[in-house]
Amino acid sequence: MSRISLSNLTFEAKSGDQLEDVSMELTSPQIVAICSNDDGATASLEQLITGTGKVLDGDVTVNGQDLKYIRRHHDDAIANLAEIDLRGRTVEKAIQKACRHQDGALSLDATLEMLKPLNIQADAKIATLNDNQQQELKLIILLALRRSIVVLGRGLDQLSEQSRLTMGQLLKDYTQKTDSLVLFTSEDVSTMMRFADVIYYFNGNRLTSVRALRSGDGVDCTVTVTGTGLPVEMAVRMGAHMLEEAPNETRFLYTGNIQALLPLLEQSTITDVRIEDASVEDELMAY
Repeated sequence: MSRISLSNLTFEAKSGDQLEDVSMELTSPQIVAICSNDDGATASLEQLITGTGKVLDGDVTVNGQDLKYIRRHHDDAIANLAEIDLRGRTVEKAIQKACRHQDGALSLDATLEMLKPLNIQADAKIATLNDNQQQELKLIILLALRRSIVVLGRGLDQLSEQSRLTMGQLLKDYTQKTDSLVLFTSEDVSTMMRFADVIYYFNGNRLTSVRALRSGDGVDCTVTVTGTGLPVEMAVRMGAHMLEEAPNETRFLYTGNIQALLPLLEQSTITDVRIEDASVEDELMAY
C-alpha cells in the first residue's frame, strides 16, 4: 500500500508556492484530484511528494518515510509526468530508453499492449506523432514504470476528449491492478469527477474540503434560474448548493441527476433556465 500523510503541514515549495496547515491522508489504490483556484497548491503538493522544498511546520511522510529519504530514493516509488521525455526515433525505441534500467518496469510487449486502444504503432516515428499522440505515449510510458505513486499534473487536459476517456479508464485499471496512488488536477470539473475517487478542494494554500465520489454520481452542473418561484429548500434537499441569490435570479451548483430537478424549474414565474458544466470557481464556492 502507498500512503501520503500530511499533518498540520506548512510547506514552502522550491517554486515559492506554499501549503498552510494542511492535513491529508492519501492511501492506495486511489485516484486523487486536486481542485484549486490557482496552481499554487498543486505545484506545492507535487514538489512535496517529489522531495523538493522546505517543511516549515507539521509533519509529512511518504510511504512511512520522511522527505530526506524520499529525496534520496525518489525514483524507487514516484513517477512524475513532468519528468518523462520521448527519446528515440520510434515509439518502440522511446519506450525502451525510458524503461531501461528501471526495476519492476513493464516489458516492451506489455507496454505496447497498453498502446493498442490508442492506435499508436510500435514502429511509428516520434516526429510523425501529433501533440495528442505524443502526450498519450508519455502517459503510457509513465504507467509502464510501475511506480506506486504517480503524479500527472494537468496531463489529462492536454488530450482530446476521446483520448481522455480512454486514458482515464487505463488509469483506473492501473490503479487497481498495481495498488497505486495517482494524483492529478484539471481545469475541467467533469474530468475530475469522471476519473477521481476523491477530490481535495484548495482555496489558495489552504485545504477547504474533501469530497469522496461514488460511481454513478454524474457530473456537477451550474444552473442559473431567471424569474421567481424556485422552491429553494426543495432544490437544496435534492442536491443544490446555492451560489448566488438575487430577487430575479438564482445560481446554484447541482449534484445529481439533472432530470430529477427539472420539475422544480417548470414554475410559471420562471422565465429562463441555463444549465452549464460546473467551473472550478463554482465548485470552490460550494465546497
